Amino acid sequence: MTTSPDLSSSIGASVGTVGKASNVPADVRYIQQLFNMIASSSVSPLVVDGKSGPLLNQRIVDFQKSRLNVASPDGVIDPGGRTFKGLIEAARSGGQPAAAVPSPVQAAQPLVTQATCDGNVTLSDADFKQAALALGNGIEVNIIKAFAIVESGGRSGFGPEKFPVLAYERHIFHKYTQKKYDSTHPNLSAPYMAKADTQWRINNKDQATAWQTLRAAYSLDQKAALMSASYGMFQIMGFNFAACGFKDVFDFVAAMKLNAGQQLNAFVGFCSKNAALVKAMKTRDYVGMARNYNGPQYGDYDQRIKKAYEKLQAGQ
Repeated sequence: MTTSPDLSSSIGASVGTVGKASNVPADVRYIQQLFNMIASSSVSPLVVDGKSGPLLNQRIVDFQKSRLNVASPDGVIDPGGRTFKGLIEAARSGGQPAAAVPSPVQAAQPLVTQATCDGNVTLSDADFKQAALALGNGIEVNIIKAFAIVESGGRSGFGPEKFPVLAYERHIFHKYTQKKYDSTHPNLSAPYMAKADTQWRINNKDQATAWQTLRAAYSLDQKAALMSASYGMFQIMGFNFAACGFKDVFDFVAAMKLNAGQQLNAFVGFCSKNAALVKAMKTRDYVGMARNYNGPQYGDYDQRIKKAYEKLQAGQ
């Protein structure tokens, strides 16, 4: 059970930027609770663990900028200082004023640092049947399952740390940043050369590495980075957020992080917007499925979908 912090309390020492602040755990927990009280519904709550880290520091800096109009925020809250008094005032008034609500970019910060999975990492047969019905009569459940098997093994769209399975594509980042980082960060941004080339394999060596790669790109351009990765059980690219029914890529990634059901819903939304793909799925046109789902450079995708489908059929 979460309890509200005592707004008459104070902190004994400074909290915030490591190296500048004392960060006594009890004081840090108190500040974390205060920020959670004033956060808008679009912002993920801070973990109240008594540890000062990048997310808390960013909240402090954002608060100093937007609420206090500090030109050069130091990211430190001192006992009885201006930032502390402003934070208490905001908490007592029931939240941040409109001017202090984080921008979508600021609010998106936890997207690449915090796991928010609710624990539902697999899909049931009923889930797949519902998806087939949503796509229309004529699409078999095993066709949808075959996509899941080819894209992520079909068992789960989440890795061991409960982050969605991810693959980072540096040629997409190259596109959405207009080549801005090609010379300074060639490991993150470069023209397309070959499918799964050496650098791609380095960037996506395992899921921990893939997410580290995304975080590095995210530090350069948040939106472009999120657009440049594929997520979840069906490995849908971030730039397809609108086709999946989301208003922006930040909401799309937040949904992909939540559970397997959201990943399946995104797949259904994506397919629904592509009549040629739906037709290919209904007629078991594997080349059509491969081309419309995975693009013209689909390799042997058609054969892998066919093999996965036939294996599922044989097992019935």
